[in-house]
Amino acid sequence: MVRTATPRGGGAMAWEPQIRRQRGGRVAWLCALGVTVLVLSWQAMAEAQTIFSLSYWRFSKAKSDAFASAEGAMLRSSSRDASAVAMEGGNRRQRKRNLPKKCHPKFQEERYKKWATDVPAFAQRLFFCPEATLADWSHTLKLNFPDGEDDAVTEEEVMEYFTTKEYQPEAVIVGHQMPHEEVKHTYVHFSCNADAKKARKEKDGGQIGKASEVKLVFTDEKKWIRLRDGVSLAGGWWGPRARWMKAYGTDAYKGYRPDEPAVPTGVRNHWYYPEE
Repeated sequence: MVRTATPRGGGAMAWEPQIRRQRGGRVAWLCALGVTVLVLSWQAMAEAQTIFSLSYWRFSKAKSDAFASAEGAMLRSSSRDASAVAMEGGNRRQRKRNLPKKCHPKFQEERYKKWATDVPAFAQRLFFCPEATLADWSHTLKLNFPDGEDDAVTEEEVMEYFTTKEYQPEAVIVGHQMPHEEVKHTYVHFSCNADAKKARKEKDGGQIGKASEVKLVFTDEKKWIRLRDGVSLAGGWWGPRARWMKAYGTDAYKGYRPDEPAVPTGVRNHWYYPEE
């Protein structure tokens, strides 16, 4: 209520009711709006600063990863790592591209070609040519003596022991020993396989000089050729020699070389002789 005064002419004081406008509600609403705007602005600025900081950190990290290892990349032997900006990603999807499986379609033609040209093991064994049977082709006998008597014979005694009216040795080698062997052996060579067979049948188990007993066995004719020419019996790094190769070296017998025609059937009647 508002109190009003009367004019000076007199009269009693009168009270007239008047309504005052309320300003407090508007001020409160404006204050609330301002606070809301301020809070929202502060939140927006905070989010913007956070996003900027995160983006800057990622950019800085990527930049440092790309250029920090430049010296190390230059020292690597790989040509791909010679670049100073090689990121060397570790994504697993790259393994599918760089290391495809063997059954990948791009290897299909290669697999078909391998299947067409590959010879299975069972077929390779069909072309294996073993050495000739010693009893049918060897001209040389190997003499084995009891322990302690391997060096008790001489070349003259061996030559005399195997000399008969029907056959006689062509050459004798006494006291041969390989590095891995503990005893020495003697070799007797005849002119043909028939004489070697007779000598083995008749002279096996006999006594030669100071040796009480001798054991006779056939030996590979290529070994005799190597002994005769002063070549070691130890094989090379290639393993066992093929039947068509000479006693030593890398040459093949005549007719087996790749740059010459094969010898007609019947021209060569022995596996080892003549030595050409």
